[in-house]
Amino acid sequence: MAALSISLSSSSAIAEEARPAAWASPVAATQNLFRVTPVFYRSAQLQSKDLALLQSLGIKTVVSLRSFHSDEEVLKNSGIRLQRIGINTWDINDKNVIAALRALQAAEKDGPVLLHCMHGADRTGLVTAMYRILNQGWTRDQALEELTKGGYGYHSMWKNIPDYLRKVDIDKIRQAVVQP
Repeated sequence: MAALSISLSSSSAIAEEARPAAWASPVAATQNLFRVTPVFYRSAQLQSKDLALLQSLGIKTVVSLRSFHSDEEVLKNSGIRLQRIGINTWDINDKNVIAALRALQAAEKDGPVLLHCMHGADRTGLVTAMYRILNQGWTRDQALEELTKGGYGYHSMWKNIPDYLRKVDIDKIRQAVVQP
């Protein structure tokens, strides 16, 4: 099981001095925990020892993309809400991406939100890329570059993720996310 404190692979990370300023910034150099915006963070799987850090960041909601694992025990009595949108890495589809983006949108209204999957790399990377495109005006290429080269641990075996990002109907997703 991956932990929030998973080490970043130097082979997949761009050297800190070369990292584009627009990319998510590391919260801690040795953790796969990054700040995307002032109220949106991304990470790997949570452990109980991570609660103090999450609380210090003001995290109000955790959106988990894990299909077969829950954070209920980790977050029990923490005051942090859990929203679970199960996405299987091998089966990325519009329905799940829309649900995850809606969950992020709703959670941001209450304060800082953390998005995670097992490694914080692939599913989290895709949803973050879509967030960037829809909410920050990034191009597909910019979002894909951050997803694959941002140092989050992207696994190149999941070729379906960049394929999805290249082909997805952005206007259709945007319209579905803003609808109640």
